[in-house]
Amino acid sequence: MELSDLNFSPLVEESLIHTFDCGLEDITSFLHDDALAYQAEKMANTYLFQDDDRNVMAFFSVSNDCLNDLGEEKGFTNNIWNRLHRFLGLSNPKRIRQYPAIKIGRLGVHQDLQGTGIAYQLMDFIKGWTILDHKPACRLLILDAVNQPKQLKYYDRNGFQFLLKNDEDKKTRIMYYDLQKLSV
Repeated sequence: MELSDLNFSPLVEESLIHTFDCGLEDITSFLHDDALAYQAEKMANTYLFQDDDRNVMAFFSVSNDCLNDLGEEKGFTNNIWNRLHRFLGLSNPKRIRQYPAIKIGRLGVHQDLQGTGIAYQLMDFIKGWTILDHKPACRLLILDAVNQPKQLKYYDRNGFQFLLKNDEDKKTRIMYYDLQKLSV
């Protein structure tokens, strides 16, 4: 099965979210228990990929965000910002301390489809959808990656970069993807 074989739609009250299980309690429970409330409060929108029987086979949630200079208490030193500016290829007059971003809050693939490549198709979809269908200016995709080898490897293979080095021992790590790569 390919992602293109599934039906794409926003989460609604009638969605069969109880059919979803990715094997990770935090991700599954977000969809089951929190996604509709986040959407109602305008904190994150969730989108589903469903089979013909309306079973949720993959999903992601996104919100508007920005990567900004939160000061040294978060590890965002001048060195970090200079490295980010160089990576983004920005000239000195264009350098700012806040970058428009879309935050991927959660994403998951049903256990039955794990290992099929659908997770990579899902990330490619999110990248393209953000550029084509998300109307506000947005330079970065950002996320708080679960600091586990499988998850970090997935994001690395999808072109995400670590922002900080001092979060290596934390539960999550801040990662970013430059959407400008897609428009070249």
